[in-house]
Amino acid sequence: MKLAVFSLAYDPFSGGAEIALKEIVSQSNDHFTIFTHKFDDSWPATSETKNTKVVRLGTGNSAKTTADYYGRFWEKLTYIFRAWRAAEREHQKNKFEAIWAMMASYGGLAALFFKLRHPSIPMLLTLQEGDSERHILSRVGLFYPLWRLIFKKADYIQAISGYLADFARRHGAICPIEVVPNGVDLARIKNQESRIKNNDKIIITTSRLVHKNGVDILISAFARLKNQDYSLQILGDGPDRASLEKLAHDMGVNSRVSFLGQVSADKIPQYLGFAEIFVRASRSEGLGNSFLEAMAAGLPVIGTPVGGIVDFLKHNETGLICNSEDSEDLAKKISELINDQKLRERLAENGRKLILANYSWDLISQKMDKIFRSMIHDSRFMIRVLLATGIYPPEIGGPATYAVLLERELPKRGFGVAVLPFRLVRGWPPGVRHLLYFFKALRRARKADIVFAQDTISVGLPALLAAKLLGRPFVLRVPGDYVWEQSVQRFGVKDGIDEFQSKKHGWRVELMRAIQKFVVRNADAVITPSKYFQKLVGGWIKHPEKVRAIYNGIDLKPLYPNTLSAKRSKIIISAGRLVPWKGFDVLIEIMKELPDWRLEIIGDGPESETLKLKVESLKLQGRVLLSGQIPREELLRRLAQSGIFILNTSFESFSFQLVEAMHVGAPVITTNIGNLSEIVENNKEGILVEPNNKQEILAAIHKIDSDPEFRGMITKNAKEKVKQFSIENTINQVAQLLSTL
Repeated sequence: MKLAVFSLAYDPFSGGAEIALKEIVSQSNDHFTIFTHKFDDSWPATSETKNTKVVRLGTGNSAKTTADYYGRFWEKLTYIFRAWRAAEREHQKNKFEAIWAMMASYGGLAALFFKLRHPSIPMLLTLQEGDSERHILSRVGLFYPLWRLIFKKADYIQAISGYLADFARRHGAICPIEVVPNGVDLARIKNQESRIKNNDKIIITTSRLVHKNGVDILISAFARLKNQDYSLQILGDGPDRASLEKLAHDMGVNSRVSFLGQVSADKIPQYLGFAEIFVRASRSEGLGNSFLEAMAAGLPVIGTPVGGIVDFLKHNETGLICNSEDSEDLAKKISELINDQKLRERLAENGRKLILANYSWDLISQKMDKIFRSMIHDSRFMIRVLLATGIYPPEIGGPATYAVLLERELPKRGFGVAVLPFRLVRGWPPGVRHLLYFFKALRRARKADIVFAQDTISVGLPALLAAKLLGRPFVLRVPGDYVWEQSVQRFGVKDGIDEFQSKKHGWRVELMRAIQKFVVRNADAVITPSKYFQKLVGGWIKHPEKVRAIYNGIDLKPLYPNTLSAKRSKIIISAGRLVPWKGFDVLIEIMKELPDWRLEIIGDGPESETLKLKVESLKLQGRVLLSGQIPREELLRRLAQSGIFILNTSFESFSFQLVEAMHVGAPVITTNIGNLSEIVENNKEGILVEPNNKQEILAAIHKIDSDPEFRGMITKNAKEKVKQFSIENTINQVAQLLSTL
């Protein structure tokens, strides 16, 4: 295969994207013509190897500093047109079979112009961006519509992190997107045994000295350390160096902070080999190659939960995570590693194992080769889906989780997915925002083959109207009875969900009910998360056969060993949105009968203040904790160490939390309503009770607590049961349904 590659920079320039491009090209059997900018007049205009031709464009100047490489806006702007025209000339002599754009920037724009001239040639876009989304959009400015075309015209996208994959979808990508990270040269970066044996106490960071990399936060944290035996080495250069040196001086640590300047990639392993801890307090990060190199070298690492870092850095498993923009918390995390050698060794070992298993260049190159082949095939046969969703990350909730699941997994099965979140219009008054959403859906659906809505009213109605006007198949997922939920929260309805179906209420309730049934009735296919809800929704329409139950999928990947704990505490955990039908108030009340237990309620919602007042009125502040929303990884860790998980709900279409609790081995107690009996069979995978029945809940707690054999049996059965709720099963069923429309 012959590929035209558009990359503003390339060898001998040695940034992360350029190293990745060189490694992948060197291990491929395809032929690459790389159109790049000539930053330095000493670089040759062209150079060739066995499968690569490098064409350097521009006159070049003598580049003496790092800033020389990163500046020159007008030269980089002219590169776009030079590269495009050079590719056109080369294409006349040797026809290209594919286009590869390195980043949605100058190289991406050059590739876009070539793609517009040759729409039948598939285009791969690689995303390596490390700046924050806000910073990128501020640079794009008025050129946003043109820049957005890079994503819309791409036939395949390779992102180095899940964060960048989501970034692409937010800006119009409707093609398959695959996350393939950068690799690490394991032959060059070896586990340095000498590091453990020497007496140096060095904290190290490798970073370009710019605001996004948070070196100022690291220096401030370093100054807070009580242990002054450590020194800080900062490898890298950049425009912020002078201000950072001044900061170190002003904080009185300049004698222990070394600014070592730009260090060649070949020498970085030597410095890592003598260090004890790697830290980078990033404000934004596309992936974080520096972390991967440090982990490969056997260092424990500390980072922030931003961008692509969360793909590999799991708190207390492969490293430590500190709060963003928080030098005090970072100092605590550094001190924690300084004072705990076993923790350092465990994190370093886990981190290195992760790198060896997933980040070798051999493995990355194999994945990229598959993408090259898939790009040629899938661009011709892809089904494009517009995903209309009511909530979407960073918003929290089951529908947001489900939307991300579809985004990430459907492209692997030949579907292109574009997301249209309701938050784009949520700031407008009711009615107006639904009308605006309709027009957005109408515009986006023109380039889709299927419209797939994730709720019945907020996005369901406008998405349905857009689909019908354009003659597109309309698929609807009904995660719950939206009308019943709103009636309970807003209109004082006290009925349970089953009773609600046959009763009449006020005009506002009945208007919403009519809209919901209209949307369901006119959908070409309807998905519910359980058989119970399949029957309930089927009762709304004349043709219930088009309603299909597809269970929600959860991530069943093996957990790190230390996530699971054989030693369980006497803590009851309950988690979910804090709404009346979840029965958290009853769980608080029964704690008066359980003096040896503590209760932790995880989640947020409209009942938060009410529950706080109840805890105070019962004087249970010391034994009942309202933790709010926490990251999923932390929730799983707490579930794994809890004594019991209880879901005391009066309605549930499907519970992610219940299945995840079963997955990590927490004994579960839940109610015998809705679909929960499909997940838990009484006394087999857990215990089922009547909603809000205090005596039954207390009896179930005592049974699990007093009978270790029973507890072991239900947790073993539960782990086996959750296998049917895998992501693989869910996506396969959804893909099969979409393929039939």
